[in-house]
Amino acid sequence: MSNEKKKFVVPVTWVMAGEVVVEAKNELEANDLANAMTLDKFENAAPVNFSLDVDFDMIHEVQTPEFWREAREALLKAGCEDTKAAVEDYVFWREATEEVK
Repeated sequence: MSNEKKKFVVPVTWVMAGEVVVEAKNELEANDLANAMTLDKFENAAPVNFSLDVDFDMIHEVQTPEFWREAREALLKAGCEDTKAAVEDYVFWREATEEVK
């Protein structure tokens, strides 16, 4: 068994609590205004204690560009021409969204 460490994407969520002062005609409009605001507009915004949640089933290893190149080459070698464009799109998306270098 190798002691080599790998990189993993670990999806997490947590609850935030804070408050914001808005000017509105009624509670419904105040609610709408608060819901439309970004987090930086809230005062005293902080994570709620013990609210961090890890989605264990969605944890996955970060694949290197070499992995995707090898996967693409394997598909092409196997004659999967129809898959080529999809793999290239997926590789482009992964590198763009995860900043894999």
